[in-house]
Amino acid sequence: MNSDPEDDALSWEGDDALEARRPGPRREQAPDVAHERSATQRPADGEVVAGIVPGTADPARDTDIDDEPQGIGTATLVLLGIFGGVYLLYTIGWAIGGVGMQAKAMFMLPAPLYLASMWIAVLAPALWFTATLMLTRGGRDWVRISALVVGAALLVPWPFVVAGGGGAL
Repeated sequence: MNSDPEDDALSWEGDDALEARRPGPRREQAPDVAHERSATQRPADGEVVAGIVPGTADPARDTDIDDEPQGIGTATLVLLGIFGGVYLLYTIGWAIGGVGMQAKAMFMLPAPLYLASMWIAVLAPALWFTATLMLTRGGRDWVRISALVVGAALLVPWPFVVAGGGGAL
């Protein structure tokens, strides 16, 4: 491989073969109108053909178009982590609050209905977070953060907040 012993520790056997097989990034290139025309149809000096003046560079060919999508910003990544933690705490809060209120709510609702509604409430923060990430995947960051703020305001685990766990603690 390499004759330098320092570089040997940083590479593996077969690295060159993998690099040779890896496709390069695809770039869109505008077809050159002047090259597609035959020699007899070439424009005279100073004549403009399809927006290209002979002797000037084609701006569409000079610009490189990146096919790679933009990565997520650092601030957005930090906010997603914070909101993920908030929604995880909301899920735990709904579970503790729902179990704590179970004995008090049994005289109003049958047990299967209460348990179904409690588990829907427990899963709601996780579902909101997942749906927000999936539905705003190609959108702007402020839309994603706004949806998470709205969800954080709507999904506060009130049984846990008001009753301190509803007596479960």
